[in-house]
Amino acid sequence: MTADHLSYKRATTVSLIGLAIQSVLAVIVLIYGILGADSAAQTGAYAMLLGLPIWAALALVFHQHRMERNEAMENEAYASSTAAASTVFDEAGGDSRAQAARLAWMHKWFLPSVSLMVALGFLLVGAFRFLLTRWQVREDAAFDAPSQAGWAISLGVGTAVIGFIFARFVAGMAKQRVWSLLHAGSASAVASALIGAALALGHFFAVSAKNEVVLRYLAPALAVMMVALGAEMVMNLILNLYRPRAAGEYQRPAFDSRVLAFLAAPDRLAESVSEAVNYQFGFNVSSTWFYQLLARSVAALVILGALILWTMSIFTIIRPHERGLLLRNGQLIGEVGPGLVIDLPWPFVRVERFRAEAVNALQVGTPPPDADKPILWTNEHTLNEVFMLVQPPAGGSATSGDLNLAAIEVPVHYIVHDLKKYKLLAQDGPSGKEDELRVNYLTALASSQVMRYVATLSVDEVLGSGRRLMNEQVRGLLQSQFDAVDAGVEVIFAGVAGAHPEKSVAPAFEDVVEADQKRLTEIEKAEADAIRTLAGVVGEVDRAKSIVVELDEWERMKNAKAAAEQTTVQEQKINDLIASAGGEAAALISEARAARWAT
Repeated sequence: MTADHLSYKRATTVSLIGLAIQSVLAVIVLIYGILGADSAAQTGAYAMLLGLPIWAALALVFHQHRMERNEAMENEAYASSTAAASTVFDEAGGDSRAQAARLAWMHKWFLPSVSLMVALGFLLVGAFRFLLTRWQVREDAAFDAPSQAGWAISLGVGTAVIGFIFARFVAGMAKQRVWSLLHAGSASAVASALIGAALALGHFFAVSAKNEVVLRYLAPALAVMMVALGAEMVMNLILNLYRPRAAGEYQRPAFDSRVLAFLAAPDRLAESVSEAVNYQFGFNVSSTWFYQLLARSVAALVILGALILWTMSIFTIIRPHERGLLLRNGQLIGEVGPGLVIDLPWPFVRVERFRAEAVNALQVGTPPPDADKPILWTNEHTLNEVFMLVQPPAGGSATSGDLNLAAIEVPVHYIVHDLKKYKLLAQDGPSGKEDELRVNYLTALASSQVMRYVATLSVDEVLGSGRRLMNEQVRGLLQSQFDAVDAGVEVIFAGVAGAHPEKSVAPAFEDVVEADQKRLTEIEKAEADAIRTLAGVVGEVDRAKSIVVELDEWERMKNAKAAAEQTTVQEQKINDLIASAGGEAAALISEARAARWAT
């Protein structure tokens, strides 16, 4: 056997070992992810499983290289033998390079096909997992961290250690030209190591810091990494079509990630960059004078760039709607901005910016009602309604000491006008929620003030007549309370957005409304009957009213025992009005007169 034959056999064995190791790790992580309901582990396991075709393809190609070497040795032995001169074996010459042709076919079509398949797998699975897990990054999402943190850390550390050690071993082999294809295998192994390290670090941070923010972002981040790897493979596939190449030279497969290859051999970063540049351009770019000059000066350039960036930290721009607090060596100097602030560089000076003119909101009392439900007194407006004590209605039958309950929704909007006072109000909250403790403190102050205030009001005032006065007084009370603790905020709105009693007593309120509606209905029916009666008697309502006025005057005169002449004149006036109006009364009078004359 030749050295190349043994080399390809060894590479085939390493590829199969890599396939076995990554298969075992991926299956173990996937089983843990399913049983432990760990979405990040499931996403990482899918990424590891998608790397298995890479190892399988490498094993097949290296095996074909070994077959091609066997064929080449046989051809050489045949060519040097006496049988080569015999015409009996002339017909076999057409098949003497079959393995070489198959090897060329595998490099030209098989590896690009596998690369395209793996790239599509990373893109599709990564996009699907991102859509499935992106809800976790929302702050209002109810995220339940996996309970088996110990298993996650152990599996993550084990995967990271095994994957990185094997990736380093394979990357060392890939330095040899005959094993250069193993770069793709080392990239796949280091991807598994990174996934294991991310799982271990995420769960360790969640356990040690009692903060699940890393676990929230881990699954979507791994999905984005899968999409990025798939996009890199597609880009490599396209660039391979246009890359110049020498005769007899095989291309690096598109699934060989250059980024992951750098991570597999961090000590050879500059050399890896040079190899990648040379490979992509098709000639030795790293030997040119410009590249050599750049390589000799790269350290100085990096240091100079870092120094410039550090020096730029002396400038801080506070935008017009912002305010900033200047901290020098941890000591609060004062409020600055808006505008350009120039001071010592970081970390000696730090400026904390805050959107001081932004409208902030807090909720007092019961939370706002669910938008997708009808807002009725007989319904629960939200899951956790908060009820406050109010006085019974004035003039009611409640005994002394009785109180009523009402759910009152009071939104409070405020702006920060003194940032220093606001920052000193309470310490910063957890990362990403620095103002959480201050808002909670202000909410507690506002809640106590509102509860004391509404306890002096009757339920009728809260639900109806006193609403406008409440809106005017609540804002003043809250501003006074915030000023008393030197909060540095200005209340720009505070009012009652909604109020309702407990739903079990809502039917009693509805009975009152129903009785009022019935009363109004009866009044309207009586008025309609009166109009109908008057119109039938005298023809017109207005004329009937004037006749009623004259009748009342006649009754007054009769009761006052006025002169007979006056009474007769009044009677005649009434008779004339009735006769001129028409209607049933006039008809009856006419019939009576006719009957009198007939009699």
